[in-house]
Amino acid sequence: MKFGVAQIALDNDINLNIDKIHSYTSEAARAKADVLCFPECSLTGYRRDFHEIDRNEILKGLDVLQEIAAENGLTIIVGTPYFEAGKPYNAALVMSANDRFKYFKNNLTDFDKQYFAKGQDILIFEVKGIKCGVIICRDQNDPLLARRYAQGGIKVLFLPSAHYYLPSEAHLKLDKNRALPIARAVENNIFVVKANAIGSQGDYISLGHSMIISPEGLIICEADKAAEGILYHEVG
Repeated sequence: MKFGVAQIALDNDINLNIDKIHSYTSEAARAKADVLCFPECSLTGYRRDFHEIDRNEILKGLDVLQEIAAENGLTIIVGTPYFEAGKPYNAALVMSANDRFKYFKNNLTDFDKQYFAKGQDILIFEVKGIKCGVIICRDQNDPLLARRYAQGGIKVLFLPSAHYYLPSEAHLKLDKNRALPIARAVENNIFVVKANAIGSQGDYISLGHSMIISPEGLIICEADKAAEGILYHEVG
């Protein structure tokens, strides 16, 4: 299984985000990737008032993204708000031509709590016979959540993130947000694949450093703090 992590800037315009996801999905297909992971809330942008978004626009956007995954013949992991049983969640959707799975963020930030309900469950899915899982951003702080996945037999844990902070705080937290995925990889003997956003939304910035980490805790590859692009790795 060849997987990729797309480090991109996010916009509050859903159509612009869809166009960008389409472009990078097509690029990953040309590179013969099987899975491509995008950042947290990559469909809608993260630093925004989620009460103002029309849920039908989100559903239409997700349908378009699933068509994009299907036409390119791979699985994509996209961050988005998602409504279930009347509650809004900060979600990651895993989509391919024939499947759509969802994971809801378990560990909410104070910003999340203004808009989203707390998730409780994990999501394990398979690509080419390899078990994978997904968590979102602050979930990286939770060793017990990662352990639940390891006990479920996963080999790869995808981590869509959007680490937006005020500029002074963003630089202070950079090392922490690089260290925690490494810890989760070593503790559980799994690959951790982190897709972080870059750039600014309003007064907040996200400093990238998306990365792919080996089960031994080695950084196989890492993006910088400002450039968009895809990182790839292959596991047997």
